[in-house]
Amino acid sequence: MMNYIFAAMITVAFLWGIVSGHGEDVSNAMLKSGLDTVELMMTVTGGMVLWSGIMAIAEKSGMTDILTTMIRPMLRLIMPGVKKGSDAEKYICMNISANILGLGNAATPPGLKAMRAMAVQNTDKNGNPSNEMVTFAVLNTASVQLLPATVMTLRSAAGSSDPGQILICVWIASLCALTAGLLMKKALTCIQ
Repeated sequence: MMNYIFAAMITVAFLWGIVSGHGEDVSNAMLKSGLDTVELMMTVTGGMVLWSGIMAIAEKSGMTDILTTMIRPMLRLIMPGVKKGSDAEKYICMNISANILGLGNAATPPGLKAMRAMAVQNTDKNGNPSNEMVTFAVLNTASVQLLPATVMTLRSAAGSSDPGQILICVWIASLCALTAGLLMKKALTCIQ
């Protein structure tokens, strides 16, 4: 559905540009935005590769075990069904750590591994996700970010003089999103 909406918006904008006599401006904007997109993707890819590598090193060096130990008490409170010392727990903690650092792209691989590990532990024969899987999805999508590295990289690439200016707003917004998500999950679980 969204594809149709975006296609319609692009088509209308393109046709309006031609009809209103700005065809050359439309062509120039299309070419410039294509070049800007490639430049931006190279900037973001560099950051993503760096932080994905750091996460891989952290896993191999045992740093993730230390992070797991630090995050485990909180995890026990909100996800009691995840087995202590399991792969699911380790990957959940890696995902949460990456999200706290604002490394959404680096958080994806351990997030997928965590969900696979929890799917193996899931006892529902109908294929419904467990409470822990739903809670993890909420934690992953509405994560608290102490240092939103990806957003700061994008702001820097866009020419911001102070990419970190948004920190307090990001902290407030991510805490509100996480709280609302967990409360909604709890409310919907109680209804069932």
